[in-house]
Amino acid sequence: MTGKTRIRMVPGCASLLVLALIAMIASCNRDVRLAGRNVPSVKVRTVSHFGVTLDREASPEPVAFVALRAIREDVLAGNEKDREAALAKQFDVCAANIIQAKNRSSIKRDPYIYNVVYHWAPTVSHYVKNFDLDWEQAKKRLIRRDPPQNEGVKRRFEECTILMELDDPTGDAGARVVVILWLARDDGYWRVLHLGFDNTSRSIGT
Repeated sequence: MTGKTRIRMVPGCASLLVLALIAMIASCNRDVRLAGRNVPSVKVRTVSHFGVTLDREASPEPVAFVALRAIREDVLAGNEKDREAALAKQFDVCAANIIQAKNRSSIKRDPYIYNVVYHWAPTVSHYVKNFDLDWEQAKKRLIRRDPPQNEGVKRRFEECTILMELDDPTGDAGARVVVILWLARDDGYWRVLHLGFDNTSRSIGT
């Protein structure tokens, strides 16, 4: 491991992530990360980043690409201004309305969404140099998985996952991981709910 803590999650554990975040936030009288920060009121809308336009016609894969590249910029930012700009791109690709719909805490919408998205970068920071800078390269590595179609089960919104294998920066082949992004259609747009790691496999399809 290189001494860094990795957070791993299994598919379908969105509610566990939310509960963990709520518990963490509620443990303090005030979240110091929000002090002096501009907490936006996120609107789900058409945006363009890194040469990719994410409108209602965009598929989940380019949304995942933009999210991962923005996270990379966040982690590698050399100053606070650049980091805030990278974080703003992450807000642009978050499923804000659905994230809020899952909010079972007393935390208001905007700070709640801020705290969820704020934790994306720390979750995968160890691997960001393995994220692609170019969409044409990224789309070769991003694998979409749709949930099974269970007859008689009505879903509140359309969902899917995007998977990508990541090499460990140490070069240890045994430390390879699979990152998972959970996406949902929010007001007709594919957007990111949360992300984590597959704790059952180090490669896709095994």
